[in-house]
Amino acid sequence: MSIEQAGQDLVRRAVGGDARAFDRLVEVETPRLYRLVRRFAADRGEAEALVQEAWLRAWKNRKRCVPDRPFFPWLARIALNAAHDEWRKRRPLDFADAGEAIEGLPSVEPAAELLLEAREARAALTRSVEELRPEWRVVVALRYDGGLEYAEIAEVLGIPVNTVRTHLHRARLALRAKLEERDGGPTG
Repeated sequence: MSIEQAGQDLVRRAVGGDARAFDRLVEVETPRLYRLVRRFAADRGEAEALVQEAWLRAWKNRKRCVPDRPFFPWLARIALNAAHDEWRKRRPLDFADAGEAIEGLPSVEPAAELLLEAREARAALTRSVEELRPEWRVVVALRYDGGLEYAEIAEVLGIPVNTVRTHLHRARLALRAKLEERDGGPTG
């Protein structure tokens, strides 16, 4: 049985009401879901609450899940709806810092200047992403934090795939311009 088939079997069992299978889905998908939701949340506490709410809603609405389709886009849509509900209750979108999402620094201890430059670059990227239009931030988060394909993003947001492409293209152009502006010239 392939990994994909095993995942679909797990989803089928969870949709059927198997609490152990659902618990396993929670274990497997929570880190990815948290990274995605962290982009929408004002802080870690809010992100954790949104992840928990998304899983509660997923369990309550599990019969609506189609096991033969990818599970994560369905879950991401639930999380996004939970976030929208929170935003309507309180305040405008406050984009979280991107520093936590960037992993993989070299294991060799680089010079202090390189660490400082990397930290400053991450901070500049975070500030630039925070300044993007909300619809661009959501698409960027779904693509890069959620790891979703264009069609999956379109499904989650209920927009055409070409709109997803346009949002990502414009977000990249805006980020490049903002970073060039901060650096004082064009980037290579």
